[in-house]
Amino acid sequence: MIEIGAILRNVIVDERWGGEHGIGRFSTEVIARLEVPWRALGGNGSPTSILDVFGARRAKLPSSAVLYSPGFNAGVTLARQVLTIHDLIHLQIPSENSLAKRIYYNQIVKRAIKRAGVVMTVSATSARAIAEWVDAPGVEIVIVGCGRSEAFAMDGPAAPFDRATFLYVGNLKPHKNIEVLFAALELRQDYSLIVVTSDVEQAEAAVATAGLADQVSIRTGVSDDELASLYRGAAGALQPSVLEGFGLPVLEAMACGTRVASWLGCESVQEIRGDTGVTVQSATSAEEWGRAMDTLLKQSAAGPLVMPAAWNERYSWDGVGERVSAAIGRA
Repeated sequence: MIEIGAILRNVIVDERWGGEHGIGRFSTEVIARLEVPWRALGGNGSPTSILDVFGARRAKLPSSAVLYSPGFNAGVTLARQVLTIHDLIHLQIPSENSLAKRIYYNQIVKRAIKRAGVVMTVSATSARAIAEWVDAPGVEIVIVGCGRSEAFAMDGPAAPFDRATFLYVGNLKPHKNIEVLFAALELRQDYSLIVVTSDVEQAEAAVATAGLADQVSIRTGVSDDELASLYRGAAGALQPSVLEGFGLPVLEAMACGTRVASWLGCESVQEIRGDTGVTVQSATSAEEWGRAMDTLLKQSAAGPLVMPAAWNERYSWDGVGERVSAAIGRA
């Protein structure tokens, strides 16, 4: 525990990141566990709005304040801004990149990081990318990691399926590479895939275009308990992304005892997986993803995946909250 009396008491927290996405989950779980005294920044605007860069609440903060964000948003203020940069996908992936984003990251976010002298991230993969981008040896990059809720555990009900069923959880942005899974299913017509996503219309259109309505079902608004049940019943989870800052669905699947197949080059996911599950050598090979499903099905027949205690302790939200609190205290 941090000694409260020894740290700066004027800590402001941006609570606006809540939502059904990775940063939203991180924000909700971490803010509930902060061990430093803080008050909310307030406001109803989006933290990703360009107008937020010049927001009045941020601009009025004194230089003695520390403004913590669970995400990448920074702006014009005298306060020291301590950010959580989950990844640099906005700069690394062409479909996510733009001139406005490059200006924002290089002129606003990078300056805030250098001034704070510390930035948090969620994986060693992201830490390396941030270190290269910031290019400031004096900046401390703290890997705080991610956790998973108590619902994601081996004990609990498993969804029943009448044939081998696999699970994909996430959005349908280009770097998620979900099209290769549809191509693989065309080669494995005895298999089914459940896609859990908020991009419902896009997913429905993609499934219709691929002619896979009999093999692919789409779910949205799924609770943690429901998702955990799907993981336990699935033959495996599929993570075809070419780049991730972390890979929360991978962590959640493994915590439920379900093995994961992912691409070799997605290093943050490999950090979580270790030597479990299946490593796919080619991100775009439908045949190789088909073989990965074959292997996951065989592995699932041997029983659920059991991870060591150290792995479970590493990925707890309590531990993440402690590491975030410590980093804020040092700022």
